[in-house]
Amino acid sequence: MESATAKLGIWVEGFWSVLPNLIVAVVVITMFVALALVLRIVTRRTFRRRGREDLGEMLADFVMWSMILVGLLIGLTIVLPTLNPGDLVAGLGVGSVAIGFAFKDILQNWLAGLLILLRQPFRRGDQISLGTIEGTVQRIEQRATLIKTYDGRVVVVPNADIYTQCITINTAHEQRRISIDVTVGYEHSVRSVQALINSALARVDEIKPTPAPQVLPWALGPTSLALKVRFWIESHRAAEVAAHARAVQAIKEAFQAHGIDPSDPQIVFTSRIEKPLDHYDAAQQAEAHPGTHDQQAPSPPPRVLAGVDDPEDERPRENRCGTTL
Repeated sequence: MESATAKLGIWVEGFWSVLPNLIVAVVVITMFVALALVLRIVTRRTFRRRGREDLGEMLADFVMWSMILVGLLIGLTIVLPTLNPGDLVAGLGVGSVAIGFAFKDILQNWLAGLLILLRQPFRRGDQISLGTIEGTVQRIEQRATLIKTYDGRVVVVPNADIYTQCITINTAHEQRRISIDVTVGYEHSVRSVQALINSALARVDEIKPTPAPQVLPWALGPTSLALKVRFWIESHRAAEVAAHARAVQAIKEAFQAHGIDPSDPQIVFTSRIEKPLDHYDAAQQAEAHPGTHDQQAPSPPPRVLAGVDDPEDERPRENRCGTTL
């Protein structure tokens, strides 16, 4: 009993002797924690003003936890003066190797996310395609990138997968080109069909006039000529959907107005002609004599509008400085 009391007395005496160092250590750690929080806020605001919000979030967390770790190490050396900081660093180095093996995937994704944010192949608001995943980038986090698909779901893709795979960035430029495949019978004049399709495309507002649309003879089939219709649109998904739908309808209505009807699901157009297509000069006549054929020209196809908050209509946002996020 006496030995236990003596041991307890030694502990109490040791506590009182260490208490001043413990108080100083708590104060130092508190100061470092406060400094870490301030640096985190400053880092986030600085990068947010520069339009690099995701990078600011990642670096802010890194700076905060680094400062807290430094404060804890200094606090330990204050409480235990006999503890050599070099031994702490060496022990931390050995421990970091073990932690690295244990959290390999986490660290790999973190580094991949940092490299993505530094190199910026894409940003928030960009519409990308990765394998079977296609949608709008919502944000780039420390472990993964969140992609909102066009059907309203969110896919969480690890940053390491994004960094090591091929990605198509659909909104990398303001405009991009899409194409539609059409086939017509050999009895039709290629030049007349080209003029007919170009005239139909001119009524679709979503199709950019420059670069001009192209109607190219593409392949010689056994019973028909394949044509590739190519035109430029705004790069976001909603413009692609609207332009594709309206262009198909405009071509179909133009063909139907001149007696060309599809004969099978592959859109192979036959030669049941009510008006000779070889004499079709509507596009040229409209340019030479505007207004003379307005009463015969079909009305433009109805507009295809994306619904409110439709994921397909998401576009890159503008930050306070006017740069695209």
